[in-house]
Amino acid sequence: MDTNDSASDSRTPSPASLFVRSVILSPIGGEGLVAQTIRRLGDAIGLGIFDVGARLPSESELAEQLGISAMTLREALAVMREAGYVETRRGRQGGTYVKELALTVPEREAQKRIATITDEYITDLTDYRIAIGGESAALAAERATAEDLAEMRQLVERMDATETFEEFRRCDATFHVTIASCTRSHRLARAETELQAELTPLMGAFRVGPQARHTTNAQHHEILAAIEAGDGERARRLMTEHMASSAEGILGFARAAAGTRS
Repeated sequence: MDTNDSASDSRTPSPASLFVRSVILSPIGGEGLVAQTIRRLGDAIGLGIFDVGARLPSESELAEQLGISAMTLREALAVMREAGYVETRRGRQGGTYVKELALTVPEREAQKRIATITDEYITDLTDYRIAIGGESAALAAERATAEDLAEMRQLVERMDATETFEEFRRCDATFHVTIASCTRSHRLARAETELQAELTPLMGAFRVGPQARHTTNAQHHEILAAIEAGDGERARRLMTEHMASSAEGILGFARAAAGTRS
Protein backbone atom coordinates (compact mmCIF):
# COMPACT_ATOMS: atom_id res chain seq x y z
CA MET A 1 0.00 0.00 0.00
CA ASP A 2 1.34 3.42 -0.94
CA THR A 3 1.36 5.63 2.14
CA ASN A 4 2.80 8.70 0.41
CA ASP A 5 0.17 10.22 -1.84
CA SER A 6 0.63 13.98 -1.49
CA ALA A 7 3.14 16.52 -2.76
CA SER A 8 6.75 16.12 -1.80
CA ASP A 9 7.21 19.61 -0.32
CA SER A 10 5.06 22.49 0.87
CA ARG A 11 7.13 25.04 -1.04
CA THR A 12 6.24 26.03 -4.58
CA PRO A 13 9.20 24.99 -6.77
CA SER A 14 10.53 27.43 -9.36
CA PRO A 15 10.28 26.53 -13.07
CA ALA A 16 14.07 25.92 -13.11
CA SER A 17 13.79 23.63 -10.09
CA LEU A 18 10.94 21.73 -11.71
CA PHE A 19 13.00 21.30 -14.87
CA VAL A 20 16.03 19.96 -12.96
CA ARG A 21 13.73 17.63 -11.03
CA SER A 22 12.23 16.33 -14.28
CA VAL A 23 15.73 15.65 -15.65
CA ILE A 24 16.99 13.84 -12.53
CA LEU A 25 13.79 11.83 -12.18
CA SER A 26 13.53 10.92 -15.86
CA PRO A 27 13.21 7.24 -16.85
CA ILE A 28 16.19 4.96 -16.32
CA GLY A 29 16.93 1.64 -17.97
CA GLY A 30 19.43 -1.13 -18.47
CA GLU A 31 21.03 -3.15 -15.70
CA GLY A 32 21.43 -2.30 -12.02
CA LEU A 33 18.15 -0.42 -11.67
CA VAL A 34 18.30 -0.34 -7.86
CA ALA A 35 21.75 1.27 -7.91
CA GLN A 36 20.67 3.71 -10.62
CA THR A 37 17.63 4.67 -8.54
CA ILE A 38 19.84 5.30 -5.50
CA ARG A 39 22.08 7.45 -7.69
CA ARG A 40 19.13 9.52 -8.97
CA LEU A 41 17.60 10.02 -5.53
CA GLY A 42 21.03 10.81 -4.10
CA ASP A 43 21.54 13.44 -6.79
CA ALA A 44 18.14 14.96 -6.02
CA ILE A 45 18.91 15.16 -2.29
CA GLY A 46 22.45 16.42 -2.82
CA LEU A 47 21.29 19.19 -5.15
CA GLY A 48 18.67 20.32 -2.64
CA ILE A 49 15.73 19.39 -4.83
CA PHE A 50 14.57 17.44 -1.79
CA ASP A 51 15.89 19.19 1.33
CA VAL A 52 16.21 17.68 4.78
CA GLY A 53 12.67 17.25 6.10
CA ALA A 54 11.10 17.21 2.64
CA ARG A 55 8.70 14.45 1.71
CA LEU A 56 9.52 12.57 -1.47
CA PRO A 57 6.85 12.07 -4.12
CA SER A 58 4.60 9.05 -3.62
CA GLU A 59 6.04 5.65 -4.45
CA SER A 60 3.69 5.29 -7.40
CA GLU A 61 4.67 8.73 -8.74
CA LEU A 62 8.40 8.14 -8.31
CA ALA A 63 8.22 4.69 -9.89
CA GLU A 64 6.32 6.09 -12.87
CA GLN A 65 8.74 9.01 -13.32
CA LEU A 66 11.77 6.73 -13.20
CA GLY A 67 10.15 4.06 -15.37
CA ILE A 68 10.74 1.30 -12.84
CA SER A 69 8.61 -1.14 -10.90
CA ALA A 70 7.33 -0.35 -7.42
CA MET A 71 9.38 -3.28 -6.12
CA THR A 72 12.62 -1.83 -7.53
CA LEU A 73 11.84 1.57 -6.01
CA ARG A 74 11.06 0.06 -2.60
CA GLU A 75 14.33 -1.88 -2.65
CA ALA A 76 16.27 1.33 -3.39
CA LEU A 77 14.41 3.23 -0.66
CA ALA A 78 15.12 0.39 1.78
CA VAL A 79 18.86 0.72 1.07
CA MET A 80 18.73 4.49 1.60
CA ARG A 81 16.65 4.06 4.74
CA GLU A 82 19.16 1.60 6.22
CA ALA A 83 21.96 4.04 5.41
CA GLY A 84 20.16 6.81 7.28
CA TYR A 85 19.37 9.16 4.39
CA VAL A 86 15.58 8.82 4.46
CA GLU A 87 12.93 7.68 6.92
CA THR A 88 9.38 6.38 6.55
CA ARG A 89 6.58 7.87 8.64
CA ARG A 90 3.08 6.55 9.13
CA GLY A 91 -0.26 8.25 9.63
CA ARG A 92 -1.94 11.16 7.85
CA GLN A 93 1.40 12.80 7.10
CA GLY A 94 3.01 9.47 6.29
CA GLY A 95 5.51 8.93 3.53
CA THR A 96 9.25 8.91 2.88
CA TYR A 97 11.13 11.94 4.18
CA VAL A 98 14.71 13.12 3.73
CA LYS A 99 16.45 12.66 7.06
CA GLU A 100 19.24 14.71 8.60
CA LEU A 101 22.28 12.46 8.70
CA ALA A 102 23.38 12.31 12.34
CA LEU A 103 27.03 11.30 12.46
CA THR A 104 29.51 10.07 15.02
CA VAL A 105 32.96 11.70 14.99
CA PRO A 106 34.55 8.87 12.92
CA GLU A 107 31.60 8.97 10.52
CA ARG A 108 31.92 12.74 10.20
CA GLU A 109 35.56 12.32 9.21
CA ALA A 110 34.51 9.67 6.69
CA GLN A 111 31.93 12.05 5.25
CA LYS A 112 34.66 14.63 4.69
CA ARG A 113 36.42 12.06 2.49
CA ILE A 114 33.17 11.42 0.64
CA ALA A 115 32.92 15.12 -0.14
CA THR A 116 36.11 14.86 -2.20
CA ILE A 117 34.67 12.14 -4.46
CA THR A 118 34.16 13.31 -8.03
CA ASP A 119 32.42 11.71 -10.97
CA GLU A 120 35.77 11.62 -12.76
CA TYR A 121 37.42 9.70 -9.92
CA ILE A 122 34.62 7.11 -9.77
CA THR A 123 34.52 6.76 -13.57
CA ASP A 124 38.29 6.23 -13.72
CA LEU A 125 38.21 3.78 -10.81
CA THR A 126 35.30 1.85 -12.32
CA ASP A 127 36.94 1.61 -15.74
CA TYR A 128 39.99 0.10 -14.09
CA ARG A 129 37.89 -2.24 -11.95
CA ILE A 130 36.07 -3.47 -15.06
CA ALA A 131 39.34 -4.00 -16.91
CA ILE A 132 40.83 -6.03 -14.05
CA GLY A 133 37.72 -7.67 -12.61
CA GLY A 134 36.00 -8.42 -15.90
CA GLU A 135 38.99 -10.13 -17.45
CA SER A 136 39.72 -11.97 -14.20
CA ALA A 137 36.17 -13.35 -14.12
CA ALA A 138 36.41 -14.49 -17.74
CA LEU A 139 39.74 -16.24 -17.15
CA ALA A 140 38.53 -17.72 -13.86
CA ALA A 141 35.74 -19.45 -15.79
CA GLU A 142 38.46 -21.23 -17.79
CA ARG A 143 41.06 -21.82 -15.08
CA ALA A 144 39.38 -22.17 -11.68
CA THR A 145 39.91 -25.52 -10.00
CA ALA A 146 37.34 -27.40 -7.94
CA GLU A 147 39.11 -26.12 -4.83
CA ASP A 148 38.93 -22.54 -6.11
CA LEU A 149 35.20 -22.87 -6.77
CA ALA A 150 34.60 -24.35 -3.32
CA GLU A 151 36.45 -21.44 -1.71
CA MET A 152 34.41 -18.87 -3.64
CA ARG A 153 31.18 -20.68 -2.83
CA GLN A 154 32.08 -20.61 0.85
CA LEU A 155 32.76 -16.87 0.70
CA VAL A 156 29.42 -16.16 -0.99
CA GLU A 157 27.59 -18.25 1.59
CA ARG A 158 29.41 -16.44 4.39
CA MET A 159 28.30 -13.12 2.93
CA ASP A 160 24.71 -14.38 2.97
CA ALA A 161 25.04 -14.99 6.71
CA THR A 162 27.08 -11.96 7.85
CA GLU A 163 25.54 -9.63 10.40
CA THR A 164 27.93 -6.70 10.12
CA PHE A 165 29.18 -4.67 7.19
CA GLU A 166 32.79 -5.06 8.34
CA GLU A 167 32.59 -8.85 8.07
CA PHE A 168 30.74 -8.63 4.76
CA ARG A 169 33.36 -6.27 3.36
CA ARG A 170 36.22 -8.60 4.30
CA CYS A 171 34.52 -11.51 2.52
CA ASP A 172 33.62 -9.27 -0.43
CA ALA A 173 37.23 -8.16 -0.92
CA THR A 174 38.49 -11.73 -0.56
CA PHE A 175 35.93 -12.96 -3.08
CA HIS A 176 37.17 -10.55 -5.75
CA VAL A 177 40.83 -11.25 -4.99
CA THR A 178 40.14 -14.99 -5.15
CA ILE A 179 38.60 -14.62 -8.61
CA ALA A 180 41.72 -12.77 -9.77
CA SER A 181 43.90 -15.45 -8.18
CA CYS A 182 42.09 -18.11 -10.19
CA THR A 183 43.63 -16.63 -13.34
CA ARG A 184 47.08 -17.67 -12.05
CA SER A 185 48.27 -14.23 -13.14
CA HIS A 186 50.38 -12.53 -10.48
CA ARG A 187 49.77 -9.14 -12.10
CA LEU A 188 45.98 -9.49 -12.12
CA ALA A 189 45.93 -10.77 -8.54
CA ARG A 190 48.18 -7.92 -7.39
CA ALA A 191 46.10 -5.32 -9.22
CA GLU A 192 42.85 -6.63 -7.70
CA THR A 193 44.41 -6.70 -4.22
CA GLU A 194 45.45 -3.06 -4.58
CA LEU A 195 41.97 -2.14 -5.85
CA GLN A 196 40.29 -3.75 -2.86
CA ALA A 197 42.66 -1.94 -0.50
CA GLU A 198 41.61 1.36 -2.11
CA LEU A 199 37.92 0.47 -1.99
CA THR A 200 37.72 -0.61 1.64
CA PRO A 201 37.98 2.84 3.29
CA LEU A 202 35.75 4.28 0.57
CA MET A 203 33.02 1.70 1.16
CA GLY A 204 33.47 1.98 4.91
CA ALA A 205 32.38 5.62 4.74
CA PHE A 206 28.84 4.53 3.86
CA ARG A 207 26.26 2.94 6.10
CA VAL A 208 25.70 -0.22 4.10
CA GLY A 209 22.79 -2.15 5.61
CA PRO A 210 21.39 -5.67 5.10
CA GLN A 211 19.32 -4.77 2.03
CA ALA A 212 22.33 -3.37 0.16
CA ARG A 213 24.42 -6.36 1.19
CA HIS A 214 21.73 -8.74 -0.05
CA THR A 215 21.56 -6.98 -3.43
CA THR A 216 25.34 -7.03 -3.78
CA ASN A 217 25.66 -10.68 -2.86
CA ALA A 218 22.89 -11.67 -5.27
CA GLN A 219 25.22 -10.35 -7.98
CA HIS A 220 28.08 -12.38 -6.49
CA HIS A 221 25.94 -15.52 -6.74
CA GLU A 222 25.33 -14.88 -10.45
CA ILE A 223 29.00 -14.21 -11.16
CA LEU A 224 30.02 -17.39 -9.36
CA ALA A 225 27.40 -19.41 -11.23
CA ALA A 226 28.82 -18.22 -14.56
CA ILE A 227 32.36 -19.10 -13.46
CA GLU A 228 31.21 -22.54 -12.27
CA ALA A 229 29.51 -23.08 -15.64
CA GLY A 230 32.72 -22.17 -17.48
CA ASP A 231 30.93 -19.32 -19.26
CA GLY A 232 33.65 -16.69 -19.50
CA GLU A 233 31.72 -14.15 -21.54
CA ARG A 234 28.77 -14.24 -19.16
CA ALA A 235 31.12 -13.97 -16.18
CA ARG A 236 32.78 -10.92 -17.74
CA ARG A 237 29.42 -9.28 -18.51
CA LEU A 238 28.04 -9.91 -15.02
CA MET A 239 31.21 -8.59 -13.40
CA THR A 240 31.03 -5.46 -15.57
CA GLU A 241 27.41 -4.91 -14.51
CA HIS A 242 28.41 -5.49 -10.89
CA MET A 243 31.15 -2.84 -11.08
CA ALA A 244 28.84 -0.34 -12.80
CA SER A 245 26.14 -0.94 -10.19
CA SER A 246 28.65 -0.38 -7.40
CA ALA A 247 29.73 2.92 -8.97
CA GLU A 248 26.13 4.16 -9.20
CA GLY A 249 25.55 3.29 -5.56
CA ILE A 250 28.72 5.05 -4.39
CA LEU A 251 27.84 8.22 -6.29
CA GLY A 252 24.24 8.12 -5.04
CA PHE A 253 25.32 7.85 -1.42
CA ALA A 254 27.95 10.55 -1.92
CA ARG A 255 25.40 12.98 -3.36
CA ALA A 256 22.85 12.18 -0.63
CA ALA A 257 25.49 12.66 2.07
CA ALA A 258 26.27 16.13 0.71
CA GLY A 259 22.64 17.12 1.14
CA THR A 260 21.90 15.52 4.53
CA ARG A 261 25.09 16.11 6.54
CA SER A 262 24.41 17.47 10.04
